[in-house]
Amino acid sequence: MDVKNALDCFRQDPCLPGWDDPYSVYAELRLEAPIHWCEGPRMWMIIAYHEAAEQLKDHRFSRQQHLDKLISRFGAGHIFDRQKNDLPYMDGTDHARMRHHVINAYRRIDFPSLKGFTEAFLDSRLESLSRQKQFDVVHEVADLLPVMVVSELLGVPADQQEQVGRKVGSFVRARGLTQTESTMERGDDSIAFYEEYFLPLIHDKRKNPSSDLLSRLIADPQEGVHLSDEQLLLIISSNFYSASVYTLRLLVSTLAWVMALNPDSFARIQDNRELVVPALEEVLRWDAPAQATNASVALEDIEIGGKLVKAGDSLSVLVGAANRDPKTFPDPDQFLIDRHPNPHLSFAPGLHQCLGLQIARMEGEAALHAFCDHFSSLSVIQSESQRFVGDRFRGFDRLMLDVSRR
Repeated sequence: MDVKNALDCFRQDPCLPGWDDPYSVYAELRLEAPIHWCEGPRMWMIIAYHEAAEQLKDHRFSRQQHLDKLISRFGAGHIFDRQKNDLPYMDGTDHARMRHHVINAYRRIDFPSLKGFTEAFLDSRLESLSRQKQFDVVHEVADLLPVMVVSELLGVPADQQEQVGRKVGSFVRARGLTQTESTMERGDDSIAFYEEYFLPLIHDKRKNPSSDLLSRLIADPQEGVHLSDEQLLLIISSNFYSASVYTLRLLVSTLAWVMALNPDSFARIQDNRELVVPALEEVLRWDAPAQATNASVALEDIEIGGKLVKAGDSLSVLVGAANRDPKTFPDPDQFLIDRHPNPHLSFAPGLHQCLGLQIARMEGEAALHAFCDHFSSLSVIQSESQRFVGDRFRGFDRLMLDVSRR
């Protein structure tokens, strides 16, 4: 590896999208400092575990003010204005109140039923591929699974969502670290499409509420919460389509890839299914699908890792790097399903912890069980596979597997 070139790439695009091994670059940088300035996205990046974990809980940062900087840079009237009503960008009491409402709606999900639905779908899907020794797990499984689960949750027919799925990438990139005129314009287009698609559904659910999650999100009379169309639109597109459909497809592909890379671990999991849960947690640590948090702005001068982050500076936590910090994780580059404890940061524990972590874990565990049920071994056809390239996310756009069946 050309170290100087790698470090230059990091300073321009710190998540090193598409790189096979960004973690060796982060290890080199961590020897210098736990936090680095990156000129490309114009922000600080925390790459060490302790500093990352502390920042995720720190009230002295504002995500709304980072949006203000983007609005000042690109002008008003774009997706960044609308993101001010988006839960991941809220601050303070507004954020706490909205988060409480969404968590209450989530708590009423029938998880045993949703888990049974997920397992049945995966079993049926992999059984339909039984005649194929080679297939693209992204196209055949990972793209479909989260869409089916979201459809079941929201009461939206899965066969109506193909177009919606095509817009997810543009919406997510408008929440990325490195913004351009192009990513902004595509984000505007995606939110306009979501508005056209979901507002009629929201209006229908207002008139005819049911037991699905969308109906519960619309209002909670006991808590005195009644969400506007705009707030609901952003919750659906942000928490379900960007967080679930987008991120879960990457997690499922990474799960298959890691099992193929570690056949001994895969065999152990097949023999002892109690290892599914710790194995999933280790996959999340070892190669997290969401590599960095949404950016925020320091509200005052703050010293982090010996560097002065000035009031008004933007900052993000590179959780993928923090998850490989040897001060917290012995042998961090090793995939160890026995790792305990495993306090990874992949769900951003703190003020903005991922709301869908229980759904993500359920889908990930179901996918790993399904791989164990249907395949005795997995191998990756490298020449026909392609890594995903996109801002702060990791996974595959195409992952061709050669499988041996049980």
